[in-house]
Amino acid sequence: MVSISHELPVQAEARLRSVLQATELRHLPGVWSFKRVGDPNRDDALALVKDVEGWCALLPAAEGPADGTERFALTLSTFPAGLDNSGYVGWLATTIKERLGSGVFVVCGDNPARGGIFDYLGYPVECADAVRELLEELRRPRSDDGASLDLRVFEVAETSADSQISTQTRFQFRQDGDTVEASYSGGQVVRGSLLGRRNGDRVTCAWTQVCADGRVGSGRSVLRVTVEDEGHIALIEDYTRADGPTGRNVLRSGERVHVR
Repeated sequence: MVSISHELPVQAEARLRSVLQATELRHLPGVWSFKRVGDPNRDDALALVKDVEGWCALLPAAEGPADGTERFALTLSTFPAGLDNSGYVGWLATTIKERLGSGVFVVCGDNPARGGIFDYLGYPVECADAVRELLEELRRPRSDDGASLDLRVFEVAETSADSQISTQTRFQFRQDGDTVEASYSGGQVVRGSLLGRRNGDRVTCAWTQVCADGRVGSGRSVLRVTVEDEGHIALIEDYTRADGPTGRNVLRSGERVHVR
């Protein structure tokens, strides 16, 4: 499904991880390669693409030693009907490149009888096992803790009088184990970064930010993580700025959570 949506990066990643979890994956056996062909009517072609000079087919690779032709492994992805998978290919390709160093290619098709869009993800056969292991990792939930801060957006609910953040500021959080990081912007803050460590319901962190008037601020905070009766996560921040002032801010998650 090709959709138009507007979201922050962590919201997009959370959605696309859900897409991957819901998608049917099938790793094709064998090795595949691209070959120029004169006749496009080939039963053994998985895909056919035409340029100004003729046809190119994705075919089972010849047995034996490689002859210089690139050789690929393939994974078939079949998406459920009605699922917003916009940005999926770019996110997955970027993640594979960042984690494994490998480029990928994608060939897409449509089968309304099975939900609609499907695609073949191709990657060098040399890294097939690593790509498939990464796909399985990305399909797993990152945390079974309903109060995890990972891939959550927080808005500012309350601030101290001299706080440089405001109700226009939005925070994008990530959590990996006990490491917590966030980027934030909006209002007076052009860009801010927070990095800390979580221990239970406390996050001890340091932050720095650049404001619209050119000031650069920094400081330290302790965030207390609570789940409110309505299901939102609240972060109660007691901060100390590097230049001395202290105060309290309250951040609240936009989505509700379920804590067992």
